[in-house]
Amino acid sequence: MPSLATLFCSPDRLELPELLTHAPEYHGATRTLKQDRGTTVTLVSLPTGAIVIKHHRLSTWRQWGDSLLHGSPARRAWHGAQLLQAAGITVPRPLAVVERRTAGFVRESFYVSEALLSHIPLNVYWKTHQHPRPRQQRRTFLRALADFVRSLHAAGLSIGDLKDENVLVQEQEAHQWRFVLVDLDRVTHKDSLSQSRRLKNLVQLERTLGRNASINDRLFFLHQYLGMPLPPRAQRHDLLRRVLALRDQKNREYARRRARHNQQQHPTTPPLPDLVRAEHRPLITCCIICFNEETNLRRCLESVKWCDEIVIVDSFSTDQTVSICQEYTRRIIQRPWPGYVEQKRFALSQATHEWVLNVDADEEVSPELRHEMLAVLHRNHPDVDGYYMPRLVYYLGRWWWRGWYPGLRLRLFRKAKVRWGGVDPHEKVILQGQADRLRGDLYHYTYDDIHDHLRALNGLTEVASRELALRRKRAHLADLLLRPFWRFFRFYVVNGGFREGVPGFFVAVTSAFYVFLKYAKLRERTTQPLHAEHTQHPSSRSGKELGWRGSPGVGTHHVSQPRRPPVGRRE
Repeated sequence: MPSLATLFCSPDRLELPELLTHAPEYHGATRTLKQDRGTTVTLVSLPTGAIVIKHHRLSTWRQWGDSLLHGSPARRAWHGAQLLQAAGITVPRPLAVVERRTAGFVRESFYVSEALLSHIPLNVYWKTHQHPRPRQQRRTFLRALADFVRSLHAAGLSIGDLKDENVLVQEQEAHQWRFVLVDLDRVTHKDSLSQSRRLKNLVQLERTLGRNASINDRLFFLHQYLGMPLPPRAQRHDLLRRVLALRDQKNREYARRRARHNQQQHPTTPPLPDLVRAEHRPLITCCIICFNEETNLRRCLESVKWCDEIVIVDSFSTDQTVSICQEYTRRIIQRPWPGYVEQKRFALSQATHEWVLNVDADEEVSPELRHEMLAVLHRNHPDVDGYYMPRLVYYLGRWWWRGWYPGLRLRLFRKAKVRWGGVDPHEKVILQGQADRLRGDLYHYTYDDIHDHLRALNGLTEVASRELALRRKRAHLADLLLRPFWRFFRFYVVNGGFREGVPGFFVAVTSAFYVFLKYAKLRERTTQPLHAEHTQHPSSRSGKELGWRGSPGVGTHHVSQPRRPPVGRRE
């Protein structure tokens, strides 16, 4: 067995290299702080004082090559500690650096440092100590944290992973804090630190505080980091855009990692029973708004009856909609129609559980999607606040795998993390947090036939043009020419609608006509005197005028379950 080579050892802790030849459990009282595929961090209590051992195992060609060029992880951590101490940044006292080599390659390395038992990880400290405090106290802490990061960058230092438990906090006197860095193997020093490195650290801190910090808190931190005098307004806005873009990129990266991890851990997850015990998963509310949807509503309610609560907001339907709802839930609220966004917002406010599933009356949750939602609710990952799901459209007697698909929609989310936004009739969920993607399909039964499609088109463009006019938008000639052309080209060519034959061409033309009609009506509203019937608020319009269906159609017939078409063929 290769022997250990000591690169550094504190003169008062010469026994440490000998201790590393034994398994951690022989050192004394131990506790594993972190463990992944290649790294184990262990807290060890010794008679001479508590220590932290960071054990790196190098097993890939990439890791070996990196150690040849830059040194082993333990050697780099020692060098990073020296850089930070020279700049006056506090780090746990280095105690030993030990390597184990085979044929010249580093196979294992150990970095031993002093344990700081009175310090708390930044993410835990913010959630338990600062987040519950009044706004002024939170901002005092954020100002101190921003000053610490600014001084770090002013010294030309950047940290590879400046988030969560890699930053420790010790509360000293009133409004005084001590910040300590512990992940030191990726510390770099440059005479002039690039903006990309600065942004990387800012996004890492934003992700650490983001789940428990308001938007105002995060903007205040960024404002304090910039210092006085502030950069010009345009430069500040550009910095904010870059921070948000990098944050979204990291969110997508972590979502892909979670998806790969879940697939490795649960490659064939067996379907969970619909009525999973409440203590095994968080409770969920399903919200549905409707008006004269007796044709589709039963199918929708059957697919969501596994939810712990169903909230129906009805706009005084005149058919059998309410009686059908009474078979599935008692939470039926009748309310005048105020518009898509406001009605959805009201329905969300009536939900009483942590998680909310939002579906429309003409949609259906597929069995695969139901099992997948139950599985993610059962896991209840703390870093995920919402889930996108693909929507599969049924129209003109076929399932549309091209053109409209996948049409991802954010329909499953934590109630506390969202608000309704958008412009009628295109409402949308605005999520403050991270979202993953589900694979099961949400079935959408759109228009019954061409007549129903065109009738709804007139109502939807009426609402859309009115909303644009209220926002003081103008319709230019380019809007009437270029926007419809791009809608046609995107659906028919980019999204593959041409593979659906004549129906694909018809839908592409109809989509382009929708855009043209919306801006034509907007131009009419902004260039001609408005009649009284055009100036009334959308809440006074009937559901039929706004494009709601009210006649029997496709929902009364049997629809075959969708089946993905073979590659290279059109069905």
